[in-house]
Amino acid sequence: MLELLRNAWKGWLDVTDAGKLGALLLLVLMLVWLWKLGSEKQKDLFRYGAVMTAVCICPVSAVFLMLYQTKFYDYEWIWTAVPVTAVLACGGILVLERLWEKADGKVARIVVTGMALAVLLLCGKLGNPKWTVQDVSTQREEAAGVLKQVGEATGGIGCLWAPKEVMAQARSLDGSIRLLYGRNMWQEHLNAFSYDGYSQDQRDLYAWMSLAGAYGTLNVPVPADLDVVGEAPEAGGTLEGIACIQKALDLGVDQILLPGILTEDSLAEVESAFSVVPQKIGRYWLLSFERKD
Repeated sequence: MLELLRNAWKGWLDVTDAGKLGALLLLVLMLVWLWKLGSEKQKDLFRYGAVMTAVCICPVSAVFLMLYQTKFYDYEWIWTAVPVTAVLACGGILVLERLWEKADGKVARIVVTGMALAVLLLCGKLGNPKWTVQDVSTQREEAAGVLKQVGEATGGIGCLWAPKEVMAQARSLDGSIRLLYGRNMWQEHLNAFSYDGYSQDQRDLYAWMSLAGAYGTLNVPVPADLDVVGEAPEAGGTLEGIACIQKALDLGVDQILLPGILTEDSLAEVESAFSVVPQKIGRYWLLSFERKD
């Protein structure tokens, strides 16, 4: 519940971070109210839109909507309860008609219409994610190249453990690859129809891989704001790299891609502990072990 409240508290800022349609929606609702625009049926739409917009923005009421949507979905999903497109379209036309009444001549009306259209286009999408299609395409191409090199170096990928940018693309690129965990480790809404969770060991390994990529060392401190679904490792503790790699092997992992940021001393320690020579694959280090199947 506290996590939901935290997400709802910062949700409005996240939604409006890349797009300003939410702010435009508030402006249209305000102008419709001030100028008393619209027929009775249209006013019903605006009333509903205004109430649901307020409910989505207010953290406390937003939490209840998030719970209503089975808890698995992010804050942005509750905006499906607000008919943003309908309210903006109807309200935009009414506001534009009001401005046309004040405009003097066709040229002025064309200018007003062009300015309104420019504002709409510049506002972007409500809840537009920070990543773009181009970013995803680049990540996918990079992951495909890395996995191809791993397959050539090992004779085939068995069970893979890697940083999440590789894990996120692996199954869609090659369905035969087995993963230690999938995207639902860090994207909670993907668990909406799943009744199986991850063990604490798997969550610890996800945390270690993420933190090792940030610190570049084998032994990493655990922060309080770690992004992991379910119970995170204890904040303030330390995850030891050698122990985590051994744990991954015990869980059946055959190939491990370590972050390329790891220091030479860390790689030497891994080589000594497991008698395996790290191979450079793209910006990662590959540890390949004998297949267990």
